[in-house]
Amino acid sequence: MKIAVTGGIATGKSTVCRLLARLLKVCAMDADQICHELMEKGQPGWLGIRRAWGERFFDAEGAVDRTLLRKTVFVEEGIRHELEAILHPLVRTGIAARERALAGENLLVEVPLIYEVGWQSDFDRIVTVYATESRCIQRIIARDRTTVQDARRILAAQMPVVCKALQADSVIDNSGPWAYTCLQTYDLARFLRKTP
Repeated sequence: MKIAVTGGIATGKSTVCRLLARLLKVCAMDADQICHELMEKGQPGWLGIRRAWGERFFDAEGAVDRTLLRKTVFVEEGIRHELEAILHPLVRTGIAARERALAGENLLVEVPLIYEVGWQSDFDRIVTVYATESRCIQRIIARDRTTVQDARRILAAQMPVVCKALQADSVIDNSGPWAYTCLQTYDLARFLRKTP
């Protein structure tokens, strides 16, 4: 079985994905991590960014300035779309290559933008990690030391997490205490173990 875990920024999808992978005893991978690897110096994503924008998003050592790039894509939609066109096909290929290397083992993949990029059919089951907007704003402010306005702008640039929840096979609500999230995740793991 190939399961995707998705959600919006600051919903806690990474934490839930790690817990679910441990409970299911399956290999887990992260599309964002693959993306980061592709943006290392000399890698295909790095080359694509350099071809598209020259030196604009590189630091003095020639590495991608991820902070500058992240800030820019949240305010310049055209750049975000162009960056996605460069990176998403590479990430999809990377996931497929790692899946082949596992030779049929069950797999859990964290894919934040699964619906935005149309990869739903790549997976047998999709789990959305949900959290309320107010909870996500609190987490973004605490994590990034940013303002409420910036946090709202980041959220507004993404598909609403409720839309992802409505399309998913399963939903974990991570708005409340972690213990409640754990109970939901344990219950989902028990269900998935029984699913052929």
